[in-house]
Order: sequence, then structure tokens, then C-alpha cells
Amino acid sequence: MAIRTLDVGLQIATLAITVVLACIVLMGVGFRYSGASLIWYDEVSSVLLAWITFTGAALAVLRNAHLGFNGLLFGLPLPLRMPLFWVIEAIFLATFAVVVWGGWAILNFFGSETMTTLRFVPRTFVQGILPVAAALMMLARLLTLPERRASVRTGTDPESDEIAYEIARAEAELSRTGRRP
Repeated sequence: MAIRTLDVGLQIATLAITVVLACIVLMGVGFRYSGASLIWYDEVSSVLLAWITFTGAALAVLRNAHLGFNGLLFGLPLPLRMPLFWVIEAIFLATFAVVVWGGWAILNFFGSETMTTLRFVPRTFVQGILPVAAALMMLARLLTLPERRASVRTGTDPESDEIAYEIARAEAELSRTGRRP
């Protein structure tokens, strides 16, 4: 239940930010074309792109969709595979714990600074996505830990399963339409 809620929440946040960014870009193009460029367009666009990146990264962690070395991990025998799995998890969580801590510590340095072009938007709001997204990545990793541990224990590579599923789906689609592969 928590995984599904987080998944939907991250999808909504990422999609909403993407829509806002698209609207701002279109508005910026329109204003620039009319000769009345918006002074805040570039700064806000780059901030929103960073937010999309971080919320999308958290969503990818939740879905176990980041690049990895599954071939190496799942190619090992179980006595080596499980310790490597735990080492990977420890490195991931430690790295993002440092990012949360560092991101939060950096926010204190900004004090009362604001965006350059929009003086009413605090810099802490702009930069706050870093520790928040890192914490969401840690949460996503912990929520999916039992499922990933089980697949590592049984030697079931999720990527191989997904590839096999997509190949079967494509073949079924080809046979349904009467085409040959």
C-alpha cells in the first residue's frame, strides 16, 4: 500500500512539474516572440528541470529502474550474491544519507537568500528538492527491499523477466496482426 501511494504521489508530482515547465516554456517563447521577454523564465525553467530530474529519480528507485549490474549480481552463486546485495544496499543508503544530511546542511547557508529574478521565492525552497528527493529515494529503496531481496535470493532477475515478457508480448502482437517476425 505504501509503495503504491508513493508511486502515485511521485508520478503526480513529476507530471505536474512537467506540465508547469511546458507551460512556462511556451509562455516564455510567446513573450520572447512578442518582444517582451520574461526575466524569470530561464531561472525558473532550470529549477523545474532539476525538480523533474530528482522526483523522476526517486520514482525510478521505487520501480527499481535505474541502471545497475544485475547481470553480475544474478550471475553469482547464492553464497556470494546475498552478501554483495547487502553491500550494495548499505552503499546506496549510506550515500543518500550523506546527500540528505549535506543537502539539509547547505540549506542553512542560504539564510534569507532568494531567487535572483523572483525575489519572493526563498533559495531554500528552490534547493530543498535535493534533501527531500534523497530522503524519498532512501524510503523507496527501503520499501522495495523485501521484494528485491527475495528476487536476489531466488536468482530471479527482474530485468530478464521483463525482457522475456516484452518479447512474448511483441510476438503475440505480431501473430495477432498476421505479421511474421
